[in-house]
Amino acid sequence: MSMNVNQDYSQFYVGTEQLKSYGSNPAAKKDTLVKYRFNTTDEHGNKIMDKMSREETLQAMKNIRSQYGDAVIVEFSGDGMAALVEGKKGRMVPENQEAMEAKNAAFQKEIKHYDKSLNNLPAYSGMYGADKAVASALENCSEEEQGFVYDIIRQNFLVGNSSSMTEEERQANISLGMKKAEYAAENFISEDSREAFLEAMESIAKLASAGKADSSGNMDYGVAKGRYLGHGSNIVQTTNTLDMMRMMDKDAYAEYQKIDKNEDGGLSALKYFTNWYADAVKKNPSMVDNYEKQSEEYVEKNVKDRELDTTFAGIKTGSKEVFFESLKMFQSNNPNFLSSIINRELTSKFWGF
Repeated sequence: MSMNVNQDYSQFYVGTEQLKSYGSNPAAKKDTLVKYRFNTTDEHGNKIMDKMSREETLQAMKNIRSQYGDAVIVEFSGDGMAALVEGKKGRMVPENQEAMEAKNAAFQKEIKHYDKSLNNLPAYSGMYGADKAVASALENCSEEEQGFVYDIIRQNFLVGNSSSMTEEERQANISLGMKKAEYAAENFISEDSREAFLEAMESIAKLASAGKADSSGNMDYGVAKGRYLGHGSNIVQTTNTLDMMRMMDKDAYAEYQKIDKNEDGGLSALKYFTNWYADAVKKNPSMVDNYEKQSEEYVEKNVKDRELDTTFAGIKTGSKEVFFESLKMFQSNNPNFLSSIINRELTSKFWGF
């Protein structure tokens, strides 16, 4: 597995866009645009990083580009990269400079719009085989259909906090998610991907079912956090080194959490993290393998043979109309059970009623 221990650039990731036509040479054809934004302040005006030097900017661009293949274009923006922009300004006539600034302003507006479509972004379980099967099955689906499936994983399966539900309701919510997965398989997943898709969704549902909540309702699903490069059938698993610190060295992770990530643009946190990793792998060369092995052992012991809740087994999945009416009937017969979850589902734009 590939790994980047110098910097976690995920916080600067904006989104991915499929390119329908870019380049006429098949050998050099580009099919994906990946966007990164380096802003010095967040949407509320709070400082989150310093402006980068030209050297830092070029190194960040080089590190990020190295994570993608030849078919990917990586686009960079943001005021944190001002040093690079300033370096180019001196060689521009005023008209060109004005045009560039106008183009960048338009791009920033596009990014803000893109950020509102978070449900269309992938949701991963940490089980690579299952995650890849789902991503592959959704590869040629519409954004609405992809969002529907990823919503299942986020809202029905791997919820972050379950304090608003009883354990019975949490398990029933997973059951509802499986019926939604069955609807997807029957209505928009391609026939050659259906079996693998349903098996993958069932595996994620079982992982969710085995999860445990702490006293505050925060869920722990027992496996390493999934982190991938690429998209669809081309996703490649990488090691989430920050989660590895959390799992393998809790004291170091606690110290890392105390560092103010905004104080110097995150440099102190980055130095601490980089030094920790270098020392940790020197002391324990098998750390990465052991980290990943923990997840495999957990799944084998707690997930594979788990039985799923069947509360929503009677929901029909043949069409949008049939699913919607079937769920309304369930609510009518069980008015006080899982009401907020069912109301959310019935008012979802996906069903269009």
